[in-house]
Amino acid sequence: MVIRLLDHVKQCATYEDGNVIYKLISPEVVAGQDVVLSFEGVTAIPSAFVNAAFVRLAESVSLDEIRKHLKIVDSTRQINDLIRSRFNFVDGRGASTVA
Repeated sequence: MVIRLLDHVKQCATYEDGNVIYKLISPEVVAGQDVVLSFEGVTAIPSAFVNAAFVRLAESVSLDEIRKHLKIVDSTRQINDLIRSRFNFVDGRGASTVA
């Protein structure tokens, strides 16, 4: 499944925008399905968006499962670095596994 973010939200700027994306990707990743997430047309994102879309996902499945089933494409260095740093934070606090 390929999801182009800007097909579902006007911008990737708020927690609410991230929540829309979370609702799209979560069922797929939890079910073990592969998801390609395209940031085409998006140049930067805030941590609120990442927290809603990705950190919440890490509360449902392990980071290993996320890495296995979620692929980020058409992104910038800022986007990649922010997502990576938030996942590193989650991993460091020990919340990266299913409860």
